[in-house]
Amino acid sequence: MMVMYLLMLLFFNQLNIFFISKISSAYARRFQPLKSSGSNRVVFNANHYKMLETEEMDPVELDDVYKCNWGIWFSIFRLLKTEDIMRLAYTSREMNAMAQSYFKTLKTIDFSEFIPLQLKFSSESRDMFCWIIENCVEITELKTIISASHLVTPLDFRAISRFRHLTFLDFSGCFISSEGLSDVFSQLSNLKHLNMSYIHPFGGEAATGQFEEGLKSALEKLRNLESFVFSGNSRVSGMCLAGLDCTAMKKLSISLSKLNLRVVISFISRCEQLCELNLLSTDDESMSATSLIPMLQLTNPAFLTRLSIRYRSIRYLNTSASELWATIRRFVNLNSLEILCSYFVRIMVVDQIKLNFPNLQRLKLETSAIDSLLVLFLIKESNLEDLCLVNGQQCRHILNDLVLNSAVCTSIRRLELHNFFWHPTMSRCVNCTFPNLEMLSISGRRWSNECLMSMNIQFLSKLKTLHVGAMDRKIVSNTAINRLFFYCQNVEHLALTVLPMTDMMARTLMERCTKLKEVIICHESQLSPTILTALHRKFLVKYCG
Repeated sequence: MMVMYLLMLLFFNQLNIFFISKISSAYARRFQPLKSSGSNRVVFNANHYKMLETEEMDPVELDDVYKCNWGIWFSIFRLLKTEDIMRLAYTSREMNAMAQSYFKTLKTIDFSEFIPLQLKFSSESRDMFCWIIENCVEITELKTIISASHLVTPLDFRAISRFRHLTFLDFSGCFISSEGLSDVFSQLSNLKHLNMSYIHPFGGEAATGQFEEGLKSALEKLRNLESFVFSGNSRVSGMCLAGLDCTAMKKLSISLSKLNLRVVISFISRCEQLCELNLLSTDDESMSATSLIPMLQLTNPAFLTRLSIRYRSIRYLNTSASELWATIRRFVNLNSLEILCSYFVRIMVVDQIKLNFPNLQRLKLETSAIDSLLVLFLIKESNLEDLCLVNGQQCRHILNDLVLNSAVCTSIRRLELHNFFWHPTMSRCVNCTFPNLEMLSISGRRWSNECLMSMNIQFLSKLKTLHVGAMDRKIVSNTAINRLFFYCQNVEHLALTVLPMTDMMARTLMERCTKLKEVIICHESQLSPTILTALHRKFLVKYCG
Protein backbone atom coordinates (compact mmCIF):
# COMPACT_ATOMS: atom_id res chain seq x y z
CA MET A 1 0.00 0.00 0.00
CA MET A 2 2.81 2.39 0.85
CA VAL A 3 4.48 1.71 -2.50
CA MET A 4 1.21 2.36 -4.34
CA TYR A 5 0.72 5.60 -2.41
CA LEU A 6 4.22 6.79 -3.29
CA LEU A 7 3.71 5.89 -6.96
CA MET A 8 0.43 7.82 -7.08
CA LEU A 9 2.03 10.79 -5.35
CA LEU A 10 4.87 10.75 -7.87
CA PHE A 11 2.38 10.51 -10.75
CA PHE A 12 0.40 13.55 -9.58
CA ASN A 13 3.58 15.56 -9.01
CA GLN A 14 4.70 14.82 -12.55
CA LEU A 15 1.22 15.68 -13.81
CA ASN A 16 1.36 19.03 -12.02
CA ILE A 17 4.77 19.75 -13.53
CA PHE A 18 3.39 18.87 -16.97
CA PHE A 19 0.43 21.21 -16.58
CA ILE A 20 2.63 24.03 -15.27
CA SER A 21 5.02 23.69 -18.21
CA LYS A 22 2.11 23.76 -20.65
CA ILE A 23 0.63 26.78 -18.92
CA SER A 24 3.96 28.62 -18.91
CA SER A 25 4.49 28.07 -22.63
CA ALA A 26 0.90 29.04 -23.46
CA TYR A 27 1.21 32.08 -21.26
CA ALA A 28 4.46 33.11 -22.94
CA ARG A 29 2.90 32.82 -26.42
CA ARG A 30 -0.29 34.62 -25.42
CA PHE A 31 1.22 37.54 -23.49
CA GLN A 32 4.64 38.12 -25.01
CA PRO A 33 3.36 41.04 -27.15
CA LEU A 34 1.66 42.55 -24.11
CA LYS A 35 4.83 42.27 -21.99
CA SER A 36 6.89 44.07 -24.56
CA SER A 37 4.23 46.74 -24.95
CA GLY A 38 4.95 47.59 -21.40
CA SER A 39 1.92 48.19 -19.25
CA ASN A 40 -0.11 46.03 -16.95
CA ARG A 41 -3.07 48.18 -17.93
CA VAL A 42 -2.77 46.73 -21.44
CA VAL A 43 -2.95 43.24 -19.98
CA PHE A 44 -6.15 44.14 -18.15
CA ASN A 45 -7.88 45.97 -20.99
CA ALA A 46 -6.72 44.36 -24.23
CA ASN A 47 -8.39 41.00 -23.69
CA HIS A 48 -11.57 39.54 -25.08
CA TYR A 49 -12.55 38.16 -21.66
CA LYS A 50 -12.60 40.00 -18.36
CA MET A 51 -11.43 38.71 -15.03
CA LEU A 52 -14.54 40.15 -13.41
CA GLU A 53 -18.01 38.88 -14.10
CA THR A 54 -20.42 41.29 -15.79
CA GLU A 55 -24.15 41.17 -16.33
CA GLU A 56 -23.61 40.60 -20.06
CA MET A 57 -21.38 37.58 -19.54
CA ASP A 58 -23.22 34.31 -20.07
CA PRO A 59 -22.65 31.43 -17.63
CA VAL A 60 -19.69 29.31 -18.69
CA GLU A 61 -20.13 25.58 -19.18
CA LEU A 62 -16.82 23.92 -18.42
CA ASP A 63 -15.49 21.26 -20.78
CA ASP A 64 -15.00 17.76 -19.39
CA VAL A 65 -11.24 18.22 -19.37
CA TYR A 66 -11.62 21.13 -16.95
CA LYS A 67 -14.18 19.35 -14.78
CA CYS A 68 -12.05 16.21 -14.47
CA ASN A 69 -8.96 18.17 -13.52
CA TRP A 70 -10.59 20.70 -11.21
CA GLY A 71 -8.52 19.63 -8.20
CA ILE A 72 -5.35 19.55 -10.28
CA TRP A 73 -5.94 23.07 -11.57
CA PHE A 74 -6.51 24.33 -8.03
CA SER A 75 -3.27 22.70 -6.89
CA ILE A 76 -1.51 24.44 -9.80
CA PHE A 77 -3.04 27.79 -8.84
CA ARG A 78 -1.68 27.39 -5.31
CA LEU A 79 1.84 27.25 -6.77
CA LEU A 80 1.38 30.42 -8.82
CA LYS A 81 1.40 34.06 -7.85
CA THR A 82 -1.92 35.85 -7.73
CA GLU A 83 -0.97 38.12 -10.61
CA ASP A 84 -0.09 35.10 -12.77
CA ILE A 85 -3.47 33.49 -12.07
CA MET A 86 -5.20 36.70 -13.11
CA ARG A 87 -3.24 36.82 -16.35
CA LEU A 88 -3.89 33.13 -16.96
CA ALA A 89 -7.62 33.79 -16.58
CA TYR A 90 -7.54 35.82 -19.79
CA THR A 91 -6.56 32.85 -21.96
CA SER A 92 -10.09 31.41 -22.21
CA ARG A 93 -13.58 31.65 -20.77
CA GLU A 94 -13.14 28.27 -19.08
CA MET A 95 -9.92 29.33 -17.40
CA ASN A 96 -11.59 32.58 -16.38
CA ALA A 97 -14.38 30.66 -14.62
CA MET A 98 -11.83 28.34 -13.00
CA ALA A 99 -9.80 31.28 -11.66
CA GLN A 100 -12.91 32.95 -10.28
CA SER A 101 -13.89 29.75 -8.49
CA TYR A 102 -10.39 29.50 -7.05
CA PHE A 103 -10.41 33.09 -5.78
CA LYS A 104 -13.70 32.41 -4.01
CA THR A 105 -11.92 29.81 -1.85
CA LEU A 106 -9.17 32.19 -0.68
CA LYS A 107 -9.15 33.10 2.99
CA THR A 108 -6.41 35.76 2.97
CA ILE A 109 -6.61 38.65 0.51
CA ASP A 110 -3.68 41.08 0.30
CA PHE A 111 -4.63 43.67 -2.31
CA SER A 112 -1.02 44.77 -2.72
CA GLU A 113 -0.48 41.38 -4.40
CA PHE A 114 -3.62 41.63 -6.54
CA ILE A 115 -3.31 45.15 -7.87
CA PRO A 116 -0.33 46.21 -10.02
CA LEU A 117 1.13 49.65 -9.38
CA GLN A 118 -0.14 51.04 -12.70
CA LEU A 119 -3.74 50.24 -11.75
CA LYS A 120 -3.70 51.69 -8.23
CA PHE A 121 -6.69 54.02 -7.64
CA SER A 122 -8.05 53.12 -11.09
CA SER A 123 -11.52 51.91 -12.02
CA GLU A 124 -10.06 48.42 -12.66
CA SER A 125 -8.65 48.15 -9.15
CA ARG A 126 -11.95 49.36 -7.71
CA ASP A 127 -13.82 46.74 -9.77
CA MET A 128 -11.51 44.01 -8.50
CA PHE A 129 -12.06 45.14 -4.89
CA CYS A 130 -15.85 45.10 -5.31
CA TRP A 131 -15.79 41.69 -6.99
CA ILE A 132 -13.73 40.16 -4.18
CA ILE A 133 -15.80 41.48 -1.28
CA GLU A 134 -19.00 40.39 -3.06
CA ASN A 135 -17.86 36.87 -4.00
CA CYS A 136 -15.12 35.69 -1.61
CA VAL A 137 -17.34 34.99 1.37
CA GLU A 138 -14.85 32.75 3.22
CA ILE A 139 -12.30 35.54 3.76
CA THR A 140 -10.59 35.69 7.16
CA GLU A 141 -8.04 38.45 6.38
CA LEU A 142 -8.43 41.64 4.30
CA LYS A 143 -5.09 43.45 3.96
CA THR A 144 -4.01 46.77 2.37
CA ILE A 145 -7.43 47.75 1.03
CA ILE A 146 -5.89 51.10 0.02
CA SER A 147 -4.04 49.31 -2.81
CA ALA A 148 -7.36 48.49 -4.46
CA SER A 149 -9.75 51.21 -3.36
CA HIS A 150 -8.99 54.52 -1.65
CA LEU A 151 -12.68 54.94 -0.80
CA VAL A 152 -14.81 52.63 1.36
CA THR A 153 -18.52 53.19 0.75
CA PRO A 154 -21.71 52.07 2.56
CA LEU A 155 -22.11 49.27 -0.01
CA ASP A 156 -18.60 48.10 0.83
CA PHE A 157 -19.44 48.11 4.54
CA ARG A 158 -22.50 45.98 3.85
CA ALA A 159 -20.42 43.44 1.91
CA ILE A 160 -17.62 43.32 4.50
CA SER A 161 -20.07 42.86 7.37
CA ARG A 162 -21.01 39.46 5.86
CA PHE A 163 -17.54 38.03 6.57
CA ARG A 164 -18.45 36.21 9.78
CA HIS A 165 -15.00 34.59 9.98
CA LEU A 166 -13.00 37.79 9.42
CA THR A 167 -10.12 38.16 11.91
CA PHE A 168 -7.92 40.81 10.22
CA LEU A 169 -9.09 44.08 8.63
CA ASP A 170 -6.89 46.88 7.30
CA PHE A 171 -8.52 50.24 6.50
CA SER A 172 -5.26 52.22 6.75
CA GLY A 173 -5.05 55.25 4.45
CA CYS A 174 -8.63 54.96 3.17
CA PHE A 175 -11.34 57.59 2.89
CA ILE A 176 -14.16 56.23 5.03
CA SER A 177 -17.81 57.05 4.46
CA SER A 178 -19.72 58.10 7.57
CA GLU A 179 -22.91 56.49 6.29
CA GLY A 180 -23.16 52.85 7.30
CA LEU A 181 -19.97 53.00 9.38
CA SER A 182 -21.76 52.32 12.67
CA ASP A 183 -22.90 48.86 11.51
CA VAL A 184 -19.77 47.62 9.74
CA PHE A 185 -18.53 45.60 12.75
CA SER A 186 -21.94 44.43 13.98
CA GLN A 187 -21.52 40.89 12.58
CA LEU A 188 -17.71 40.66 12.87
CA SER A 189 -17.57 38.98 16.25
CA ASN A 190 -14.31 37.18 15.38
CA LEU A 191 -12.35 40.31 14.39
CA LYS A 192 -9.05 40.37 16.30
CA HIS A 193 -6.77 42.72 14.33
CA LEU A 194 -7.90 46.16 13.13
CA ASN A 195 -5.76 48.82 11.43
CA MET A 196 -7.35 52.27 11.21
CA SER A 197 -4.24 54.42 10.78
CA TYR A 198 -4.36 57.58 8.65
CA ILE A 199 -8.04 57.16 7.82
CA HIS A 200 -9.96 60.15 6.47
CA PRO A 201 -13.66 60.97 6.79
CA PHE A 202 -15.16 61.18 3.31
CA GLY A 203 -16.56 64.64 2.78
CA GLY A 204 -14.00 66.71 4.68
CA GLU A 205 -14.64 68.82 7.76
CA ALA A 206 -18.42 68.64 7.44
CA ALA A 207 -18.38 64.88 7.91
CA THR A 208 -15.90 64.81 10.82
CA GLY A 209 -18.44 64.94 13.66
CA GLN A 210 -20.75 62.37 12.08
CA PHE A 211 -17.72 60.25 11.24
CA GLU A 212 -16.47 60.07 14.82
CA GLU A 213 -19.93 59.26 16.13
CA GLY A 214 -20.24 56.43 13.60
CA LEU A 215 -16.74 55.20 14.43
CA LYS A 216 -17.51 55.22 18.15
CA SER A 217 -20.69 53.22 17.57
CA ALA A 218 -18.82 50.77 15.33
CA LEU A 219 -15.94 50.17 17.76
CA GLU A 220 -18.35 49.55 20.64
CA LYS A 221 -19.53 46.39 18.86
CA LEU A 222 -16.07 44.75 18.94
CA ARG A 223 -15.54 42.35 21.83
CA ASN A 224 -12.52 40.23 20.89
CA LEU A 225 -10.09 42.81 19.49
CA GLU A 226 -6.48 41.85 20.28
CA SER A 227 -4.53 44.27 18.06
CA PHE A 228 -5.46 47.86 17.24
CA VAL A 229 -3.56 50.46 15.18
CA PHE A 230 -4.89 54.01 15.50
CA SER A 231 -2.30 56.54 14.35
CA GLY A 232 -2.14 59.65 12.19
CA ASN A 233 -5.85 60.38 12.60
CA SER A 234 -5.80 64.16 13.02
CA ARG A 235 -9.50 64.52 12.12
CA VAL A 236 -10.80 62.79 15.26
CA SER A 237 -10.55 63.73 18.93
CA GLY A 238 -10.27 60.21 20.34
CA MET A 239 -13.76 60.13 21.86
CA CYS A 240 -14.44 57.12 19.62
CA LEU A 241 -12.15 55.08 21.92
CA ALA A 242 -14.30 55.66 25.00
CA GLY A 243 -16.57 52.65 24.46
CA LEU A 244 -14.10 50.18 22.93
CA ASP A 245 -13.94 46.86 24.79
CA CYS A 246 -10.28 46.33 25.79
CA THR A 247 -10.69 43.02 27.60
CA ALA A 248 -8.71 41.03 25.02
CA MET A 249 -6.41 43.85 23.83
CA LYS A 250 -2.77 42.72 23.64
CA LYS A 251 -1.18 45.06 21.09
CA LEU A 252 -1.84 48.79 20.74
CA SER A 253 -0.18 51.25 18.35
CA ILE A 254 -1.42 54.81 18.76
CA SER A 255 -0.29 58.36 18.02
CA LEU A 256 -1.51 60.96 20.48
CA SER A 257 -1.59 63.90 18.09
CA LYS A 258 -4.75 66.00 18.62
CA LEU A 259 -6.38 63.23 20.66
CA ASN A 260 -8.09 63.87 23.97
CA LEU A 261 -5.36 62.66 26.34
CA ARG A 262 -7.80 62.05 29.17
CA VAL A 263 -9.77 59.63 26.98
CA VAL A 264 -6.57 57.94 25.77
CA ILE A 265 -5.24 57.49 29.31
CA SER A 266 -8.55 55.95 30.36
CA PHE A 267 -8.50 53.73 27.28
CA ILE A 268 -4.97 52.44 27.98
CA SER A 269 -5.80 51.83 31.64
CA ARG A 270 -8.57 49.44 30.55
CA CYS A 271 -6.11 47.36 28.48
CA GLU A 272 -5.19 45.15 31.42
CA GLN A 273 -3.50 42.43 29.35
CA LEU A 274 -1.50 44.72 27.06
CA CYS A 275 1.69 43.04 25.83
CA GLU A 276 2.86 45.62 23.29
CA LEU A 277 2.50 49.40 23.44
CA ASN A 278 3.72 51.62 20.58
CA LEU A 279 3.40 55.37 21.14
CA LEU A 280 3.87 56.74 17.64
CA SER A 281 4.82 60.23 16.54
CA THR A 282 3.66 61.99 13.39
CA ASP A 283 5.51 64.91 11.77
CA ASP A 284 8.12 65.09 14.55
CA GLU A 285 5.57 66.32 17.07
CA SER A 286 6.52 66.60 20.73
CA MET A 287 4.96 64.95 23.76
CA SER A 288 4.72 66.01 27.38
CA ALA A 289 6.41 63.83 30.00
CA THR A 290 3.57 64.66 32.38
CA SER A 291 1.18 62.93 29.95
CA LEU A 292 3.42 59.95 29.24
CA ILE A 293 3.97 59.09 32.89
CA PRO A 294 0.30 58.41 33.84
CA MET A 295 -0.21 56.38 30.64
CA LEU A 296 2.71 54.12 31.52
CA GLN A 297 1.85 53.97 35.22
CA LEU A 298 -1.61 52.62 34.37
CA THR A 299 -0.16 49.89 32.12
CA ASN A 300 0.10 46.46 33.74
CA PRO A 301 3.85 45.65 34.14
CA ALA A 302 3.15 41.92 34.44
CA PHE A 303 2.15 41.60 30.77
CA LEU A 304 4.01 44.34 28.86
CA THR A 305 6.93 42.90 26.87
CA ARG A 306 7.38 45.48 24.08
CA LEU A 307 7.51 49.26 24.56
CA SER A 308 8.18 51.87 21.89
CA ILE A 309 8.27 55.64 22.53
CA ARG A 310 8.96 57.21 19.14
CA TYR A 311 8.77 60.84 20.18
CA ARG A 312 12.06 62.60 19.43
CA SER A 313 11.05 65.52 21.61
CA ILE A 314 9.61 65.08 25.10
CA ARG A 315 8.74 68.23 27.03
CA TYR A 316 9.31 68.88 30.76
CA LEU A 317 12.09 66.31 31.07
CA ASN A 318 14.09 68.75 33.17
CA THR A 319 11.65 68.12 36.02
CA SER A 320 10.10 64.73 35.15
CA ALA A 321 12.90 62.66 33.57
CA SER A 322 13.69 60.69 36.73
CA GLU A 323 10.04 59.82 37.30
CA LEU A 324 9.61 58.76 33.67
CA TRP A 325 12.68 56.50 33.81
CA ALA A 326 11.49 55.00 37.11
CA THR A 327 8.11 54.29 35.49
CA ILE A 328 9.72 52.54 32.52
CA ARG A 329 11.91 50.43 34.82
CA ARG A 330 8.74 48.88 36.24
CA PHE A 331 8.38 46.81 33.07
CA VAL A 332 10.93 44.17 34.03
CA ASN A 333 9.60 41.68 31.44
CA LEU A 334 10.46 43.84 28.43
CA ASN A 335 12.16 42.05 25.55
CA SER A 336 11.96 45.06 23.21
CA LEU A 337 12.60 48.72 24.04
CA GLU A 338 12.64 51.68 21.66
CA ILE A 339 13.37 55.26 22.77
CA LEU A 340 14.16 58.00 20.24
CA CYS A 341 14.38 61.10 22.44
CA SER A 342 18.11 61.88 22.66
CA TYR A 343 17.78 64.07 25.76
CA PHE A 344 15.97 61.33 27.66
CA VAL A 345 18.44 58.65 26.52
CA ARG A 346 21.24 60.79 27.94
CA ILE A 347 19.51 60.82 31.31
CA MET A 348 18.87 57.07 31.27
CA VAL A 349 21.40 54.88 33.02
CA VAL A 350 22.34 52.98 29.87
CA ASP A 351 24.84 50.66 31.52
CA GLN A 352 22.05 49.38 33.81
CA ILE A 353 19.59 48.53 31.04
CA LYS A 354 20.55 44.87 31.09
CA LEU A 355 20.17 44.80 34.86
CA ASN A 356 16.74 46.46 34.71
CA PHE A 357 15.49 44.39 31.76
CA PRO A 358 17.10 40.92 31.95
CA ASN A 359 14.98 39.56 29.05
CA LEU A 360 15.79 42.38 26.63
CA GLN A 361 16.48 41.13 23.09
CA ARG A 362 15.77 44.20 20.94
CA LEU A 363 17.03 47.72 21.66
CA LYS A 364 16.61 50.87 19.57
CA LEU A 365 18.24 54.04 20.91
CA GLU A 366 18.98 57.55 19.70
CA THR A 367 22.70 57.52 20.48
CA SER A 368 23.81 61.06 19.60
CA ALA A 369 23.79 62.30 23.19
CA ILE A 370 25.48 59.42 25.04
CA ASP A 371 29.03 58.21 25.37
CA SER A 372 30.00 55.48 22.94
CA LEU A 373 31.70 53.48 25.70
CA LEU A 374 28.34 53.04 27.45
CA VAL A 375 26.69 51.61 24.35
CA LEU A 376 29.76 49.49 23.68
CA PHE A 377 29.49 48.05 27.19
CA LEU A 378 25.78 47.37 26.69
CA ILE A 379 26.33 45.56 23.39
CA LYS A 380 29.14 43.40 24.71
CA GLU A 381 27.53 42.47 28.02
CA SER A 382 23.94 41.88 26.91
CA ASN A 383 22.46 39.14 24.75
CA LEU A 384 20.72 41.43 22.28
CA GLU A 385 19.49 39.87 19.05
CA ASP A 386 18.24 43.09 17.45
CA LEU A 387 20.21 46.34 17.73
CA CYS A 388 19.27 49.69 16.18
CA LEU A 389 21.57 52.71 16.50
CA VAL A 390 20.09 56.02 15.40
CA ASN A 391 21.79 59.31 14.56
CA GLY A 392 24.92 61.10 15.61
CA GLN A 393 28.67 60.78 15.22
CA GLN A 394 28.76 58.45 18.22
CA CYS A 395 27.55 55.61 16.01
CA ARG A 396 30.88 55.66 14.22
CA HIS A 397 32.79 55.52 17.50
CA ILE A 398 30.64 52.67 18.81
CA LEU A 399 31.32 50.32 15.90
CA ASN A 400 34.92 51.49 15.63
CA ASP A 401 35.44 50.51 19.26
CA LEU A 402 33.81 47.14 18.64
CA VAL A 403 36.16 46.48 15.76
CA LEU A 404 39.31 47.78 17.45
CA ASN A 405 38.63 45.76 20.59
CA SER A 406 38.00 42.62 18.52
CA ALA A 407 34.62 42.21 20.16
CA VAL A 408 32.51 39.32 18.91
CA CYS A 409 28.75 39.87 19.16
CA THR A 410 27.46 36.39 18.43
CA SER A 411 23.92 37.05 19.64
CA ILE A 412 23.13 40.00 17.33
CA ARG A 413 21.20 38.82 14.26
CA ARG A 414 19.55 42.05 13.18
CA LEU A 415 21.44 45.34 12.90
CA GLU A 416 19.94 48.72 11.96
CA LEU A 417 22.19 51.72 11.35
CA HIS A 418 20.33 54.98 10.69
CA ASN A 419 22.16 58.20 9.83
CA PHE A 420 25.47 56.50 10.47
CA PHE A 421 28.96 56.99 9.05
CA TRP A 422 30.53 53.66 8.10
CA HIS A 423 34.29 54.19 7.88
CA PRO A 424 35.96 52.11 5.13
CA THR A 425 38.53 50.71 7.58
CA MET A 426 35.73 49.00 9.52
CA SER A 427 34.79 46.71 6.65
CA ARG A 428 37.76 44.42 7.16
CA CYS A 429 36.71 43.46 10.69
CA VAL A 430 32.95 43.94 10.89
CA ASN A 431 32.29 40.48 9.44
CA CYS A 432 34.09 38.94 12.43
CA THR A 433 32.33 41.28 14.87
CA PHE A 434 28.84 40.11 13.84
CA PRO A 435 29.35 36.50 12.71
CA ASN A 436 25.66 35.54 12.93
CA LEU A 437 24.12 38.65 11.40
CA GLU A 438 21.10 37.90 9.17
CA MET A 439 19.42 41.28 8.72
CA LEU A 440 20.89 44.72 7.91
CA SER A 441 18.98 47.99 7.62
CA ILE A 442 20.79 51.17 6.56
CA SER A 443 19.56 54.70 5.95
CA GLY A 444 20.45 58.33 6.56
CA ARG A 445 22.30 61.26 5.02
CA ARG A 446 25.74 60.14 6.30
CA TRP A 447 25.91 57.12 4.00
CA SER A 448 28.02 57.77 0.90
CA ASN A 449 29.39 55.91 -2.10
CA GLU A 450 32.65 55.37 -0.24
CA CYS A 451 30.84 53.75 2.70
CA LEU A 452 28.71 51.48 0.53
CA MET A 453 31.49 50.45 -1.85
CA SER A 454 33.76 49.48 1.04
CA MET A 455 31.33 47.05 2.71
CA ASN A 456 32.81 43.58 3.16
CA ILE A 457 31.79 41.00 0.54
CA GLN A 458 31.60 38.11 3.03
CA PHE A 459 29.56 40.30 5.37
CA LEU A 460 27.02 41.00 2.61
CA SER A 461 26.89 37.43 1.32
CA LYS A 462 25.51 36.00 4.58
CA LEU A 463 22.60 38.45 4.87
CA LYS A 464 19.07 37.08 4.53
CA THR A 465 17.30 40.44 4.78
CA LEU A 466 18.49 43.81 3.46
CA HIS A 467 16.71 47.14 3.82
CA VAL A 468 18.03 50.31 2.17
CA GLY A 469 16.13 53.40 3.28
CA ALA A 470 16.42 57.13 2.67
CA MET A 471 19.85 58.41 1.59
CA ASP A 472 21.25 61.55 -0.01
CA ARG A 473 20.97 60.98 -3.75
CA LYS A 474 23.73 63.52 -4.37
CA ILE A 475 26.38 61.34 -2.70
CA VAL A 476 24.89 57.85 -3.20
CA SER A 477 24.90 56.51 -6.75
CA ASN A 478 22.89 53.72 -8.33
CA THR A 479 26.16 51.87 -8.91
CA ALA A 480 26.88 51.72 -5.18
CA ILE A 481 23.40 50.35 -4.43
CA ASN A 482 23.75 47.86 -7.25
CA ARG A 483 27.03 46.61 -5.73
CA LEU A 484 25.18 45.83 -2.50
CA PHE A 485 22.62 43.79 -4.40
CA PHE A 486 25.33 42.02 -6.39
CA TYR A 487 27.04 40.59 -3.31
CA CYS A 488 23.85 39.84 -1.33
CA GLN A 489 23.31 36.66 -3.33
CA ASN A 490 21.76 34.80 -0.36
CA VAL A 491 19.24 37.47 0.55
CA GLU A 492 15.60 36.29 0.83
CA HIS A 493 13.86 39.61 1.55
CA LEU A 494 14.96 42.94 0.10
CA ALA A 495 13.51 46.43 0.50
CA LEU A 496 14.48 49.63 -1.32
CA THR A 497 11.93 51.92 0.27
CA VAL A 498 12.95 55.46 -0.76
CA LEU A 499 15.57 55.35 -3.50
CA PRO A 500 14.16 54.42 -6.93
CA MET A 501 14.76 50.93 -8.30
CA THR A 502 16.49 50.96 -11.71
CA ASP A 503 16.66 48.39 -14.50
CA MET A 504 20.29 47.69 -13.62
CA MET A 505 19.39 46.88 -10.01
CA ALA A 506 16.45 44.70 -11.04
CA ARG A 507 18.59 42.71 -13.47
CA THR A 508 21.18 42.15 -10.74
CA LEU A 509 18.50 40.82 -8.39
CA MET A 510 17.09 38.46 -11.02
CA GLU A 511 20.51 37.16 -12.07
CA ARG A 512 22.35 37.01 -8.73
CA CYS A 513 19.84 36.61 -5.89
CA THR A 514 18.62 33.06 -6.48
CA LYS A 515 17.07 32.77 -3.00
CA LEU A 516 15.18 36.06 -3.13
CA LYS A 517 11.45 35.71 -2.41
CA GLU A 518 10.11 39.20 -1.72
CA VAL A 519 11.05 42.65 -3.04
CA ILE A 520 9.66 45.91 -1.66
CA ILE A 521 10.16 48.99 -3.82
CA CYS A 522 8.92 52.57 -3.71
CA HIS A 523 6.38 53.99 -6.13
CA GLU A 524 8.99 56.20 -7.77
CA SER A 525 10.81 53.28 -9.36
CA GLN A 526 12.57 53.90 -12.67
CA LEU A 527 11.86 50.46 -14.08
CA SER A 528 10.97 49.97 -17.71
CA PRO A 529 7.66 48.11 -18.28
CA THR A 530 9.43 44.99 -19.53
CA ILE A 531 11.76 44.76 -16.52
CA LEU A 532 8.90 45.51 -14.11
CA THR A 533 6.89 42.65 -15.61
CA ALA A 534 9.88 40.31 -15.34
CA LEU A 535 10.41 41.35 -11.72
CA HIS A 536 6.78 40.53 -10.92
CA ARG A 537 7.13 37.18 -12.64
CA LYS A 538 10.16 36.17 -10.58
CA PHE A 539 9.48 37.65 -7.12
CA LEU A 540 6.65 38.77 -4.89
CA VAL A 541 6.79 42.54 -5.45
CA LYS A 542 5.24 44.96 -2.98
CA TYR A 543 5.12 48.74 -2.94
CA CYS A 544 5.58 51.27 -0.17
CA GLY A 545 5.23 55.00 0.23
